[in-house]
Amino acid sequence: MTASIIQWVALALCAVAAAVRVPAALRGRGRTMCAALLLLTFAVALSIEPLYDGVDAVLGGVNATNLVLRMVLYAVFVLIGVRVAAAFDSPLARRLIAGPFGLAILGLAIAATLYFFVASELPGSSVGLTDFSDQATVREYAAVGRLYPGYVAACLIVPTVVSVLDRRARPIHRVAGALLAGGFLLVVVFVLLRLMGLDLMRWNVILPFSAILLTVLGLYLIWLSHRRARRRAVQERRLL
Repeated sequence: MTASIIQWVALALCAVAAAVRVPAALRGRGRTMCAALLLLTFAVALSIEPLYDGVDAVLGGVNATNLVLRMVLYAVFVLIGVRVAAAFDSPLARRLIAGPFGLAILGLAIAATLYFFVASELPGSSVGLTDFSDQATVREYAAVGRLYPGYVAACLIVPTVVSVLDRRARPIHRVAGALLAGGFLLVVVFVLLRLMGLDLMRWNVILPFSAILLTVLGLYLIWLSHRRARRRAVQERRLL
């Protein structure tokens, strides 16, 4: 699968995963995860060059779209992190993400992102700011933008792996845990490889978007499992 194809596949999968949750969200169920998936769909769309260029042209052609993308991703990781930590019964992961320490890290990431963006010269739209990679501030901006998602993903690896090893859990829940663990692990690996300064070439796209595919599939299986459980509960009440 080429880099461009995996981007469009990820966009389609995110859109479908968000769409199937909208009816329940309108009834007051699963609103946090629905919002996270809608924001993720928006973020993935902004990561695709023609869509990025179109939006950035409206915003003045100064790569404000990239800043919007970073902030949306921070929100996505907070929302998904909190919900996954709850779904896999990990109070520690939830505290590390949404507790004082986690919120402090988020605040620092946002402040650093804004600082390095403002300090950079970014005339002309460039998806991923690749045309400006010779600027130290742009490189720092990109590094900071990866660190927070990497931190949240690292917090969630252990609880999702533990769920895979739990033989008492339903098979669909264990498969979902495996997909999520794989997705979070890819995020961490990608962040570490980029911090090492390696030239990943097309893997610079394939790794993060593969992480998105695995994560969204895992979230879909969790939703499907809960939906089936609710249906069984309704059927049992009708039989009583």
